[in-house]
Amino acid sequence: MKHFQNFLFFWLVLTASILCGKINKSEPIFQSHDLWYEVFLGEMKAGYAHDTMSQEGGLIKSRNEMVIQIKRVGQVVEIQAEQNTVEKLSGELVEFSTETKMAGIPMIKKGRVDGTELVVYERQFIKGKENRYPFDPAGRMSWGLQKEVLEKGFKKAGTNYTIKIYSPDISMRSAVPALIELHGKKRLSHGGSQIDAYVVVITIKSEMGSVRTKSWFDDHGVALRTEMNMGGIQVSLVRVPEKKAKKMEAEVEEFLLDTVISLGKPLSKAKKSTLFMIKSINGPWNGRLHEGPLQQVNLISKKEVEVLVKTDALAQREVLLESKRKECLEPNPYLDSGDLLIQDLAKEAKSEETDPEKIAGRLSAFVHQYISSKNFTVGFASASEVARNQAGDCTEHSVLLAALGRACNIPSRVVTGLVYTPIFKGKRHVLVYHMWTQFYLSGKWKNYDSALGYAQCPPDRIAFSVSSLAGEDLTESMIPVMNLIQNIEVSLK
Repeated sequence: MKHFQNFLFFWLVLTASILCGKINKSEPIFQSHDLWYEVFLGEMKAGYAHDTMSQEGGLIKSRNEMVIQIKRVGQVVEIQAEQNTVEKLSGELVEFSTETKMAGIPMIKKGRVDGTELVVYERQFIKGKENRYPFDPAGRMSWGLQKEVLEKGFKKAGTNYTIKIYSPDISMRSAVPALIELHGKKRLSHGGSQIDAYVVVITIKSEMGSVRTKSWFDDHGVALRTEMNMGGIQVSLVRVPEKKAKKMEAEVEEFLLDTVISLGKPLSKAKKSTLFMIKSINGPWNGRLHEGPLQQVNLISKKEVEVLVKTDALAQREVLLESKRKECLEPNPYLDSGDLLIQDLAKEAKSEETDPEKIAGRLSAFVHQYISSKNFTVGFASASEVARNQAGDCTEHSVLLAALGRACNIPSRVVTGLVYTPIFKGKRHVLVYHMWTQFYLSGKWKNYDSALGYAQCPPDRIAFSVSSLAGEDLTESMIPVMNLIQNIEVSLK
């Protein structure tokens, strides 16, 4: 069961350094900077961040770096992330590149403006893809966002405005709106002293949900502290000298235990359906859950929803449109079912079986046995890389199983959500983040969970989103879960 990883590095570092420029409008607005930050996950120091920006002729070059160490179920994992951007002095994007390494495994995304198009190349391991999207010249990244905030101001409380941005962490398919909210001066404890700092809240909204950061800036526009809540964990950047930033803790503490949700009592897996009650802790219910024959969602008050989860046996048939069938059968960078090893494994797993239902069961059992190293150190790998390394957790199980299904001509997709477990790291009867696979068989989408060894899944899970992973990053599928898990209580009815 994979838990949240801090993949919104660049947005967090960017907002921490967004206002480092000249405040006097009679002077040129750009000012180079070189800033260091400690990174905290809750109260635990986990690493450091470094942000620089400089001018070369008519171009502004930015570099954001973050290094953190986390312990996930007893295993220490180091995550390194770096983003570079080149922008015009006017703020318009020229090119960018990002690289994230989890346990040494690289995920690369880079792009450039080509006329009226933004060309984006993505690669994880040896697999890569290139896409072209309409370029929005009003979309901002590092310097462009900083420039607009400086020009519009950051001190006057009650002021709100919106800036369009490109965010590699969320999507580069289009520029998304970033709402800037100014809250004026507030007291901040920083460096052992109480000081006044300007509070700026930035919320970016996309199709997958929203991400919110809160920053405190001094009179000169230098970020002193930036916070983001991710999956119930507060991630903070605190400005310090370089030497202090790079000093790491001797012992890495366990991470993300607070993201589990208590049910308060055991869940019966013998039943054919389960009725969950989900309540919003703060504010009205505004979450989005997947709805279909396997899961029905009913709003019963401003703050509560009922979620009825059924087994495959109770689910109604549903029509799969031809365009969606094609999408769920075609190879893509994550579900690279055309890979020769994937093809060979599919043949081995199904053997002489011809019944699609029985083939699906054989594939799920095969993946459960084939991934021999059940660990949490793998990043988001493609199916072919999982096949070669035979390692990973629920994410790796789900993508390999989905790819094997497509190699056997079974439409497949992956599901992200929460699953019940009787005990997790000393906590009993909880829901934790999970990913599994669905196959379209006999007119129904059916759940298969090779990570947990289920050929037929009990109604022990809540689906947040489903995806064919066509043109989508796996990290995008986590955003709906991240946005909800920090603000919900779940019980059984």
